[in-house]
Amino acid sequence: MINNVKSCPNFGSTRIPYKDVPVAKYLEPLNKYFEVKGFNLMKPQEAADKLDFGKAAAMMDKDAMIIVGKDGGPGGADTFIGRLLKKIDPDVKYIDDVKPVEIDGPVIDLNI
Repeated sequence: MINNVKSCPNFGSTRIPYKDVPVAKYLEPLNKYFEVKGFNLMKPQEAADKLDFGKAAAMMDKDAMIIVGKDGGPGGADTFIGRLLKKIDPDVKYIDDVKPVEIDGPVIDLNI
């Protein structure tokens, strides 16, 4: 659930409605941070599961381009992508449909 979009978005995939704007307008800023790969249309979680860290998926459906990062949640790639694309176009839609990545293993104590 989104409580306050401006301060704490928690999103999964980002949907960009088709307009007369070139797709490169959205992908160029992402290329500074992610290797963007084209995927066949699939569910956002399926695409996220196929990605490595540092990569994003771009998929097209009949109404929108869908951008997905590896992980959702407040500190995930999808939140970062959503914020970045929202600055470019306020009409982009965020959907919380990608789960955060769970890492099994010991906790690293950085308070030394």
